[in-house]
Amino acid sequence: MKRSRLFFLVSSFLGILVLGNLFTWAFFRADTFRSSVDWEKYSNPYKRKTKLKLQKTGIHLHTNRTWFTPGRNSPEEIETVYAANGYKILGFTDYERITNTDSPKLTQLKGYEWGTNLRKRHLSVLGLVEASYDLFPFYADPENLQWVIDKFQSKKGFVVINHPLLNESFPLKLLSQLKEYDALEVMSPFGDIPKFWDKLLSEKHPSFCMASDDLHYLPRDEYLRVRTSGIPNWRDLSSEIYKQEGESLMRYLLVNTDSLEEEEVLHSLKEGNYLCVRKMERSLEEPKLGHLGLNSENEIHFDFEDTPISVDFIGQNSEILSHTSYQNKGSYRLKPTDLYVRVQVVYPTAIILSNPFFQKP
Repeated sequence: MKRSRLFFLVSSFLGILVLGNLFTWAFFRADTFRSSVDWEKYSNPYKRKTKLKLQKTGIHLHTNRTWFTPGRNSPEEIETVYAANGYKILGFTDYERITNTDSPKLTQLKGYEWGTNLRKRHLSVLGLVEASYDLFPFYADPENLQWVIDKFQSKKGFVVINHPLLNESFPLKLLSQLKEYDALEVMSPFGDIPKFWDKLLSEKHPSFCMASDDLHYLPRDEYLRVRTSGIPNWRDLSSEIYKQEGESLMRYLLVNTDSLEEEEVLHSLKEGNYLCVRKMERSLEEPKLGHLGLNSENEIHFDFEDTPISVDFIGQNSEILSHTSYQNKGSYRLKPTDLYVRVQVVYPTAIILSNPFFQKP
């Protein structure tokens, strides 16, 4: 009798979810037809000269503040560890809730991760004061996803497509239909996908890059340094099970901004005025960079303090347009045939990606 009652309750609950998803699928839709792109926005992401250069920024960080993730680290623990590793800006992105530390030491970008659906179609959304729930737990058309993106953009949010290859949640065909998302997670624990990004850029579907740890658990040694309670707890158990050695403190942004105020940082993200970085190993030193930008003669140029192994200027379909080895300075003049060019820098300790420079039509 009890089993029958439980089965009835579970079936009823799932039925309500399915009917609800059917309703949202039918009514919450937006046009995915790609209108003309604002190429000016992408022509030179680094044209605004800022007072602060290359501020280390961690985005896509999960904490224990969501009820179903009690074993994860607290925002205070994460902030302490990331601050000790040179970070200046953090963006916590718990599932469908805004999380902040009680007394922040670093600049914190309000944000959350949208998406509790079966396909793991997740978006990081930064800059909004309230979180939205996923209304499509089982199924969503491109038109439904576009409705979600449009809603966030109407509120001036910064929207990132997370881990597109995980569960094949955002295949190329789908991303080529969607528009107005700001960035694509090109570097994540689920793999680096610059060539996947190039395919979209080559088909005139522009976006900025994103590099993030998708942090779920601090490495055990880092957690033990900041652990405050002497009483065994869920986080101690999680630290033993999910050691995550090397998975955090490796992928981040270097943001150019006028100040460390949240509004200014978000402004720079919206412009694409930042670099994406993945370290080879989290304990390695970070390379000292310098200027990278586009000058009045239509040349993309770089001037770095530390000498890289290589600098590649990459265009359509991942073609290497120009290559330098062991040079601190270099440039590439945009040609009329170049739809876009991005810069890829390799050091012994890290790989760095610029955002793309698109030709104005």
